[in-house]
Amino acid sequence: MTLMSEVTASMSKPKRATGAKTSGTDTLSVEQLLNLYRWIYTSRRVDDMERKLKAQSRVYFQISGAGHEAVLAAMGLVARPGVDWFYGYYRDRALALSLGLSAKAMLYDAVGAAEGTSGGRMMPSHWSMPKANFVSRSSCTGTQFLQAAGCAQASRYLRNNPEAAKQVASFHPEEFVFTSCGDGTTSQGEFYESVNAACLETKYGQLGILFLIEDNNYAISVPKVQQTAGGSSSQLFRGFEERGLLEIVEIDGTDPIACYQVFKGLEHRLRIEHKPCMVHAHVIRPYSHSESDDERSYKTEEMREEELKRDPIKTFPEYLITNGVADEKQLQSLRDEIDKEIEAGAEAALAAARPDKTTVLRYVTSPTVDASSDKFLSEPKWEEAEVTLIQGVNKTLYDEMARNPRIVLFGEDVADVGQDELLQKVPGKGGVFKATIGLQRAYGSLRVYNSQLAEATIAGTATGMATHGLKPVAEIQFGDYIWPATMQIVNELAKLRWRSNNSFSAPAVIRVAT
Repeated sequence: MTLMSEVTASMSKPKRATGAKTSGTDTLSVEQLLNLYRWIYTSRRVDDMERKLKAQSRVYFQISGAGHEAVLAAMGLVARPGVDWFYGYYRDRALALSLGLSAKAMLYDAVGAAEGTSGGRMMPSHWSMPKANFVSRSSCTGTQFLQAAGCAQASRYLRNNPEAAKQVASFHPEEFVFTSCGDGTTSQGEFYESVNAACLETKYGQLGILFLIEDNNYAISVPKVQQTAGGSSSQLFRGFEERGLLEIVEIDGTDPIACYQVFKGLEHRLRIEHKPCMVHAHVIRPYSHSESDDERSYKTEEMREEELKRDPIKTFPEYLITNGVADEKQLQSLRDEIDKEIEAGAEAALAAARPDKTTVLRYVTSPTVDASSDKFLSEPKWEEAEVTLIQGVNKTLYDEMARNPRIVLFGEDVADVGQDELLQKVPGKGGVFKATIGLQRAYGSLRVYNSQLAEATIAGTATGMATHGLKPVAEIQFGDYIWPATMQIVNELAKLRWRSNNSFSAPAVIRVAT
């Protein structure tokens, strides 16, 4: 039995988690079914156009979403753009289309046009849509997870702090956070850190976050049997599920109807109960990993042919015709319309202006807030003749938290105590240098709390919180401990405004003793 046939056999009876609803009550209208096909077909044809332009050296890079379209289009029917938050990855083309990004905009990004979603600053397939809360992503593999967890933490905070929620226009009480990856990226430590953060039980609840694993069996040429113990990343979290911390659903990701039913069945848990879910979708990868890869070097023709039998670009229109949703003539008319749109988009993209070189430093920092300006000058109001540096930090945090309800403070050991019931029984920790002593007592455990012992988590969640309107103040305990957080700080927090062309920002404070 080949690897691909083993996968197909394993999907004949996908494991379902308790509570997921797949009954016929969640029926789809003809319009919704045709939208699914529109997004699936458009996604594939944009891939094809980009591959064509890459062969002509007219785009810089190409990485396709081929084979992943069905599960992502299904997500588009359940998601609420502008309400929910999205931290996807480079194969999520069909999802981006479903949330309102046009094929033309994707092609503008492919050629690096000034009018692209990043202003020509990012590689193709690194989309950014502020109106849809589709957050700009970088090329770093797996950094999106912790930012998604931070965004969900901001959502939890705002649900529990009405005063702060009034100041955050992007907040909606039924929002949830979507984050996705390929099966290979689940090998990143930050994937586990984010799932752990989402599943932690606190007095304020867990996190309403959906983890979508788009499992196409390969990380470039490395099969998942060489990536993941037991060959299944979701199975490794079954202990979380058994304890009621996480709901896991395994599904055929090439079947958009089944995927829609799964997402619809999880919606109440995500939006109302605000609890985490993991969907492990088995998809295919009919094209090579990217245009710099040739999968024929490591996959046999038999394996590739077996994949094509499940390709949604072929199976879904057959389903629509068989079930009387549309006939071949209607579908061909839709395809012709989309093909014309993509051809026109490609022509416009190739003719579009590239960014002026003089704008390269624009948005490295805020265009509206200059930290060195006279705006921040003020006369000191002396309350004591002399304080230590640590006392000054503590007093500053105390005053700022009183002024701004959106400030949250977290890090390793920063709280007075980890259990609220002990607050009146012990003196309190308040950080290894006592810089945060008394702040939990003053402002409560919603605003001042201990983080996990994981520096990437501290920096990554701070970035996600700040993107969603909070002002996190995060502590890295010692300078020597900062290295696990470096990728989140340098490649994500510091670059988000620039790479999104000022569409997103993350005004976080990270404090470290060194």
